[in-house]
Amino acid sequence: MPRPRMTARPVLVTGMPRSGTTWLARLLALSTNGALAGREPMNTRGRRQYALGRTVDGWTRLEEPTAAQARALRRAYTATTPMVYSRYGVRRWAAPLPWSTLVVKDPFAVLSVPAVHRVTGARPVVIHRHPGAMLVSYRRMGWLPDVEEIRPVVERYRATRDASDPEVPHLPAGAALDGAVAMGWFWSALYAMAVADLSRAPGTLVVAHEDLATDRDACARLFDELGLGWSAAVDAELGREGATEQAATKLHNFDRSPAEAATSWRRRLSETEIRDIEDITAPVRLLVDAATTTSRDGQR
Repeated sequence: MPRPRMTARPVLVTGMPRSGTTWLARLLALSTNGALAGREPMNTRGRRQYALGRTVDGWTRLEEPTAAQARALRRAYTATTPMVYSRYGVRRWAAPLPWSTLVVKDPFAVLSVPAVHRVTGARPVVIHRHPGAMLVSYRRMGWLPDVEEIRPVVERYRATRDASDPEVPHLPAGAALDGAVAMGWFWSALYAMAVADLSRAPGTLVVAHEDLATDRDACARLFDELGLGWSAAVDAELGREGATEQAATKLHNFDRSPAEAATSWRRRLSETEIRDIEDITAPVRLLVDAATTTSRDGQR
């Protein structure tokens, strides 16, 4: 009898919005065997989004997917629905081929990694950036942290978390929603829950955007771990020199130097803002850094 055709395991790239999920997913899809359809399966921002088959309507911590949600996840992670294709894809033609490694980028899955992993078999990669970099990026886009939308999710997490799971700091009353305190709380909430889920999704990799954007060896280790073949296109992306500034409100600038994008945020915050955001995120940053697998010496 002929052997059944092997299907490559998909890769989920997730993390807080603006943390580098699009850049990393596109980089991985430039591998010799990668592909990226382009759309975020759990994103609900806009009528053209998949929104997990219209089964979610905002930030969700998916734990026990319904039958409809499980079907929607399987379609998204095999690229067998047109709703997950977009102009941000890379090698989209190869996305549904069973021998391709489908890369799925979805920041809105960061709170649902164990469920996505269980249903689809995807290898999760959680990317993070310094919360100060996130504040700069959000301000440039004119965005605010989704504090009120995520607050009910945080409260459910607090009510059910194990004693060993990270705590989420309380958001002070009256905190300015565009300020360092609100962003620090939002960053801490997302990554505290993501860290709590690491043991529930075996094989999850935690990576730092700055490490990958500035260190070719860190990228090479990640590619090896995911079984992705290195290519000249990956080298070209990592070595690209582009504009040092990004136009306001432009969602993605693929001409910008990756290293510049990773490190320039400190010039755009005051010392007070950096101190405030680092103070509130310190406990969770320690946990995230301890879980991070990328660094210049291969250890964290």
